[in-house]
Amino acid sequence: MIEINNLTLYYDEIKFFNKIHVSFPTEKMNIILGQNGAGKTTLLKIIAGMVKPDEGDIKTNNLKPFYLPQKINPVKGLSLYEYISSIYYRQDFKWQLSKEEKNKIISVLEELELIKKKDIATEKLSAGEFQKCNIAIGLLSKANLLLLDEPAANMDLINQIKVFDMIKKLKDKNITTIITLHDVNLAAHYGDYFVGIDINRNIFSGNKENFFNEKILKSIYNIPFKITNSHGEYSVQISN
Repeated sequence: MIEINNLTLYYDEIKFFNKIHVSFPTEKMNIILGQNGAGKTTLLKIIAGMVKPDEGDIKTNNLKPFYLPQKINPVKGLSLYEYISSIYYRQDFKWQLSKEEKNKIISVLEELELIKKKDIATEKLSAGEFQKCNIAIGLLSKANLLLLDEPAANMDLINQIKVFDMIKKLKDKNITTIITLHDVNLAAHYGDYFVGIDINRNIFSGNKENFFNEKILKSIYNIPFKITNSHGEYSVQISN
């Protein structure tokens, strides 16, 4: 379990988080929902150790984090393959990749359907393809806690489904994921555990059955919803 207890964070002497408590189960797909500005990305960065709170206790169960921001600019002059393989050079001082490392890169490229693009310069990739490259780096990083900020933001529906199908399988490899999302239905379909933050930074959390009810979602987004449940598959619509 990843636990955040009594956490307080100030920005420019303004209290951003006020003694919040939230936890995330390990080896699950955890999804953070909320409006823009509610603090989803800030919470991810706190877990990653990139933002230091003013008060509070954070326990990450000794997991090794990898944080992927929503926006990364391509590195001009590097091919897709070179860009992805850079993770190994960052982790160890070396002159060349081992056969095992090369095989892992190829395997991830095939899984993400990027293998035909491996020799293309990163600046020539679509936004969605480049985001998949960054997800590939996360998968190769040896991290067991992936913190993904809107990982499917630049992808069409088909690629969103493919990427989330792959991410869902990571729990079978003892990898914990914490993901921020705007798409409530995508979250309901794939997530195991959910944390919602309203605009006043109150925290709501629970598994799918507990979290997806109209009262909680209205509190988070300040608009009414209609939720239907068909054999465990939840559908969320704005209620007129």
